[in-house]
Amino acid sequence: MAQNLHGAIFDYGGVMSYSPLWRTQLLAEEMGVPVDVFSKIIFFGESDDSSVNPWHEAECGRQPLDDEFAQLMQTRLTPYGATFDLAVFIRWVSEAINEPDPVMVQTVKELRETGVPVALLTNAVREFRTVIESTLPIYELFDVIVDSSEVGLRKPDSRIYELTASRLNLVPADCLMVDDLVDNVNGANDVGMTGLLFSDSEKTALEIRNFFTF
Repeated sequence: MAQNLHGAIFDYGGVMSYSPLWRTQLLAEEMGVPVDVFSKIIFFGESDDSSVNPWHEAECGRQPLDDEFAQLMQTRLTPYGATFDLAVFIRWVSEAINEPDPVMVQTVKELRETGVPVALLTNAVREFRTVIESTLPIYELFDVIVDSSEVGLRKPDSRIYELTASRLNLVPADCLMVDDLVDNVNGANDVGMTGLLFSDSEKTALEIRNFFTF
């Protein structure tokens, strides 16, 4: 399965013990919203709603988590009879508890030790950056860090994959993208990267090693 790949790109969720997906379920339960509905609002946006998604705008650094954000989110939750609680939401973002996945962290280290440049590419709101920095030694592990809230783009926009590859001094076709969301993996594939959906750490680490034959 080895391919002519020269760089690796990881999503934050792909190197942590707990995916943000399970935390969405906790938040949905607290606000009384079906988890599938809340997942669409947070991660994907509703396909039948052409309005700007406030969470996506926050991930692009254009929308702070303020009263305006709360009003926009409430508009989306009202049809489901739910109330958006901004204080609860901010705690959900800024007080997230997580820890690095030792298998994936070791894989990242092995890549770099063999000369493969590695990037972290994450969709994150500004308020989440302190969580990322406190739970993962990103400046020690990665050559490049691309945070959606800093660059004004978010996965699966093709431009953020192209930007990340360019910061590794590579073209998209040179890169493996590891992510725990299917849409983000498909977005990587669409720009010519090799997308790998994170499953469990042992299986994913083995697949990565096969791609780079180390």
